[in-house]
Amino acid sequence: MTAPIRAMIVDDEPLARARIRGLLARQPDLRLVAECADGVAAREAIEADRPEVVFLDIEMAEVSGLAVAEGLAERAEAGPAVVFVTAHERYARQAFDVRAIDYLMKPFEEERFRATLDRVRAHARAARWEAERRRAPPEVLRFGDLELVTAERVAHRAGRPLALRPKEFDLLRALVARGGKIVTRRELLTEVWGYREGVSSRTVDTHVALLRRKLGYRADQAGYVASVAKAGYRLNPAEGG
Repeated sequence: MTAPIRAMIVDDEPLARARIRGLLARQPDLRLVAECADGVAAREAIEADRPEVVFLDIEMAEVSGLAVAEGLAERAEAGPAVVFVTAHERYARQAFDVRAIDYLMKPFEEERFRATLDRVRAHARAARWEAERRRAPPEVLRFGDLELVTAERVAHRAGRPLALRPKEFDLLRALVARGGKIVTRRELLTEVWGYREGVSSRTVDTHVALLRRKLGYRADQAGYVASVAKAGYRLNPAEGG
C-alpha cells in the first residue's frame, strides 16, 4: 500500500494513549489522525477523520467502547477496523461479537502489539481493494448488438439476456474482445480451457455450435460466429464496421 493506514486512538487514560501513540510512531506505514478521551468525541472524530483502524478502550464514561463499536457494526457502509484495548478479560471476550479484528490486554508487550498490526494491515489491504473494486466501472465489451459485463458474467443480445454456460460465456468474451478479428483455435484453447491436456480443437467446435444456437444469428448477419478455414473463428463484422 502506498498511503499510510489512518489510525485513531480512543482511551480516557492519557498514559494508555501515549503508549499506543509511541508504538504507532515506529510504524512508517501507519499514521495517527486523531486521539479521543471519550466515546462521544470518538463518534464525531470517526465521521470527521475517517480512520481505517481505531484502537478503542472499552471502559469509558458516558459512551463505552462497546457502544461505539456496536454503532459502527450497524452502519450500512464499511467502517474502520476496531482493536479493543482493555484491562479486563471479560470485556475482551466480547470483542468479536461486535466484529472487532483483535483486542489488546493492558498492559501489553510490544511484540503483542506488532502481531495486532499484522491483522490491521491485512484488514486494510482487503478494505482498500474492495473500495477500489466498487469505484472502478465494470468492464463492458460490445460488438454490434452484443453486450458483455465481464465481472458479473452477464451477456445480452439486443437488450435480452443470454443463458450461457461458463465456457460459452468465456468463448463469447474471447470473440467479442477481438472485435471481429480472427481468433485461432489454439488461442481459444488457451484462454477458455487453459490448454489442458485432453482438450482438443473438437471441444472448441462443439462449443461454437452451441453458442451459435443461443445467439440466434443467421450466417450472413453481423455477430454470427463464422468459421475461417485453417485459421479459427471470428464474429462477422458489425454493420457499418
